[in-house]
Amino acid sequence: MLRVRNARKLAWGMVGLNAVLIGVGLALQVIEGAPLLGVPMAVPFFDAAVLSAWTLIGALLVSRQPRHPVGWIWFLIAISYALDHLTWGYSYYGFVTHPGSLPGVDAVIVLLYFGGRGTLGNIGLTLLFLLFPTGRPLSRRWGKVAWIAVAAVALYVPAAAIAPNPFGLFPFPTDILAVGGSARTILDPLRDLALMILLLCVGLAAFSLFLRLRRAKGVERQQLKLFVYAAAFFAPGVFLITWGLRPQTAAPDWVLPLGILMAAGVSGIGISVASAVAILRYRLWDIDIIIRRTLVYGFLTVALAIVYLVSVVLPQQMLQTLTRQQSPLAVVVSTLIIAALFSPLRRRIQDLVDRRFFRRNYDAAQILAHFAATCRDQVDMNLLTAELLRVVEKTMQPESVSLWLRTQ
Repeated sequence: MLRVRNARKLAWGMVGLNAVLIGVGLALQVIEGAPLLGVPMAVPFFDAAVLSAWTLIGALLVSRQPRHPVGWIWFLIAISYALDHLTWGYSYYGFVTHPGSLPGVDAVIVLLYFGGRGTLGNIGLTLLFLLFPTGRPLSRRWGKVAWIAVAAVALYVPAAAIAPNPFGLFPFPTDILAVGGSARTILDPLRDLALMILLLCVGLAAFSLFLRLRRAKGVERQQLKLFVYAAAFFAPGVFLITWGLRPQTAAPDWVLPLGILMAAGVSGIGISVASAVAILRYRLWDIDIIIRRTLVYGFLTVALAIVYLVSVVLPQQMLQTLTRQQSPLAVVVSTLIIAALFSPLRRRIQDLVDRRFFRRNYDAAQILAHFAATCRDQVDMNLLTAELLRVVEKTMQPESVSLWLRTQ
């Protein structure tokens, strides 16, 4: 009991540490007008909200299940990201805005060479994917992936410190620990190789989730369904952010719309919430309904967008090219077409999704519909009894089935 109490205190202490790191880092960025990596000023604040959500999820999991590693992993990821904010603000204030005003600025800039997002953050993601949801890797062989990731970071850190290749806008010197050109010809490919190995470990760990999902049954399968569903939105978000932070030599016109970055951040919160819901086993069986509706309305949106494109955009372009005028009639007609197609399209897409992705539920629904029709037409009790037993066996798939009828 004492250990649990100490774990809770440590967990909420980590929440406080994250708040301090983020708060000081944001304050320095606001004072200097220089947000992390040259992004719009709103992005660091939204980033802070995401990191705070991760630490709160970690605190919740540690408070409920202190021995489960996923809660501690969320702390590792959040703190590593928060360190980037602090080191950036400190370096900018002590090197660009007020040179020489802060001690140890060169050492902090070196830390930025291999920022927490690219090292500790990727180790955290590797561990998260490897250990979810049981807290253990899929096998001993898969456990070696984590050690390979640690070895890759141990190789990447010194190589990046001596031969850095920072992301985004980086107004600091990159030669604090630089060596001669001959050494850099060795360190550059070594650094890139270590980073590729680390990213490969993240990918392998993510692949292990799908292997777990194929083998899992019962509660564990529902946990993995929920987590993989959230991860499907998280992966594109990480890609978009990483692509937007490609190396810049000057203050860039921001590559990605702010809305996309916000969506990427929401996906980051979503995967942490999904991990907590899955581990705490809160309403796990609702995930099938969520996935089903996501597929149905996702395909429906694409279908209606195609209808709009064909019935409005293309005719308007052709009309404008020929007559240099636009017709509001096309908009009215397309609106009526979309309104008329919505319900039948939704039913057909839902039927298609059920047959392709939820075949067992679809078959069960068809069997029950057939049984209902049989009950309306059949009066022979023996035939109805046999049909009822067949329906229960096919839909519920019990070990054995029997029927007891009370006689008058």
